[in-house]
Amino acid sequence: MKKTKKRIISLIDKIKAHSDLLIVYGLIISAALAASIASSYITGKIKSTNEISPELQTEQPSLYPDYDAIKSDHPDPKIKILNITKDCPIEGCINSKPATIEFDGIKKNYKVVGEFARAYLYIEALVDHERPLTSWDDFYFTLNNQGGHLISQENSLPVPPSNSSRYLYDLRSISYYPTIRDKERKTNKMVNVDFFHFLKDGYTLNIWVSVSSNRPGRVMKEVSIYYECLEGSECSIEEK
Repeated sequence: MKKTKKRIISLIDKIKAHSDLLIVYGLIISAALAASIASSYITGKIKSTNEISPELQTEQPSLYPDYDAIKSDHPDPKIKILNITKDCPIEGCINSKPATIEFDGIKKNYKVVGEFARAYLYIEALVDHERPLTSWDDFYFTLNNQGGHLISQENSLPVPPSNSSRYLYDLRSISYYPTIRDKERKTNKMVNVDFFHFLKDGYTLNIWVSVSSNRPGRVMKEVSIYYECLEGSECSIEEK
């Protein structure tokens, strides 16, 4: 009788143990199921957000409106181009000597016809054959003997990131140091100079452009003036 009673008590204990184990298993399964549902919900939300993002992105204003007007996949069709470096090879005009030994560049003359609504100066350049310009370098630009070593930190309009240096200027507002000595001494700084006023019917443009650097491998990939004619005018800038 005592043995039977002990067996019954042992059996009850086992049943309780199994019951506790089943409860634990049940809790684990419930937690896993809840996690799975939450994961599915979050994944669905992320997918939904990703599906909407491109549409919303197209509705956002551009971070580079001036650059997009001249260089995007869909540039403004009214914009015309004067490519000063058009005769350069595909890799650009390259000088393997530093500017301290040979300060060359491109010098050209152009004839202006008509009236203009807006104009930009666009520059894409390298040093060491493959590196962007540093604070020790600059780009040299003169128009009708006015200009010099451009101050890229001022007046340069926003452009997308690139492996080369890109500078975009509103031709009405460019800052520069006339000489390299002025740049070194931070003197005679010319600020917000208007070059747009040279774009007048019948004017001649004498342009000189160069990469100013003490290191070799100075490359001009593109130097251009992008411009738009005033409504009703057939304007142009042609090489003489």
